[in-house]
Amino acid sequence: MTGAIGKFSLEGRTVVLTGATAGIGRRFAHVLVGAGATVALVARRAALLDELVDELGPRAIAVPADLSDPAAAVAAVDTAMERLGSVDVLVNNAAYIAGGIRAEDESLDDITTTLGVNLVAPILMVQRVFPHMKERGSGSVINVSSMVAGVGIGRLPQAVYAASKGGLNAITREWAAQWSRFGIRINAIAPGFIETEMTSPVIAVPKIHDWILSNTLLPRHGAVDDFDGVLLLLAGDAGAYITGQVLHVDGGWTAH
Repeated sequence: MTGAIGKFSLEGRTVVLTGATAGIGRRFAHVLVGAGATVALVARRAALLDELVDELGPRAIAVPADLSDPAAAVAAVDTAMERLGSVDVLVNNAAYIAGGIRAEDESLDDITTTLGVNLVAPILMVQRVFPHMKERGSGSVINVSSMVAGVGIGRLPQAVYAASKGGLNAITREWAAQWSRFGIRINAIAPGFIETEMTSPVIAVPKIHDWILSNTLLPRHGAVDDFDGVLLLLAGDAGAYITGQVLHVDGGWTAH
């Protein structure tokens, strides 16, 4: 494939994707394999992973892991690298949120799990792929953040989640500053309110539905396929001159 469209191809590339079995992550899995990549899918629910691998075919590999456990996160990325043979792209998509709990009521378990999955696991996994990418002189890391890292959303409490994503944005920029000289690009995608099986019950509440739309420049909720283009941009050659960026896919919420 040649020309501008060819730059979005991932033919022959290898990808490690976390949080692969639901929502945006499941869509990512289909898009990455559809673009030609071989993908190691990391997620907690082994049965759902197996179903997804069956859907995607021979270029998908299941790596079950609970990323709230630091040792499991390290083991997962090591297993993925061993089975893939190389890693061109790491997508840190897995996330945990103790939804609906006000800041003063978040327990130590809520705090440690949120920070563990959303910040500690990505740090550990990036540290494991870094030597490999450095040796090859290329690589792309895509961290899935959130618009709440930069704006307060008091109506739907998520204080520690916001802090974890703010930390992910900060380390995205710092990694880019330190590692660009090795040919490694580090970027983040910051979703807004996206309709998934997890968020649909909340979005369906009339007051919440209307409140979200009143704060979004594009008058609709986001969908998982709204990320197809930005994922391929950052993963492949089309985004070769992009690093250290947090790209918001939020319907204009943060510009409002």
